[in-house]
Amino acid sequence: MLQAESNAKTRLQQKVAHNYASFREQWLKLSPAELIDRCEELEAVTRMAKTLPDAVSEDDAEYLLRFKNPLEVVSDAWVSRNGIDALIVDDEMGHLLWSLRDHGNAEDDYEMEDDDEHLTMRM
Repeated sequence: MLQAESNAKTRLQQKVAHNYASFREQWLKLSPAELIDRCEELEAVTRMAKTLPDAVSEDDAEYLLRFKNPLEVVSDAWVSRNGIDALIVDDEMGHLLWSLRDHGNAEDDYEMEDDDEHLTMRM
């Protein structure tokens, strides 16, 4: 197995890309009015899809891989904490990720990977 394949950050990058593709599929089915109503979501998800993979530590990536849709978890947390207009600064992203892990609230609010699936992804 190649080192890159077992790297949590690489696996998270792939998962975020897959999550983003799923979001885009859903958005393409919406009417223009619905898209306008959901513009905050579109902006946050798109911004996090671009920023998140490079902003995480290996430990952050391992934590986020536990979720079915880590992109949704981080996007929602970013918007609720900063709004969509805030610039993404490494320190702020680091604090957001620390807060998610430390408080553990996301586990109650978002769908988690099955333990078997998460273990398979790690191999």
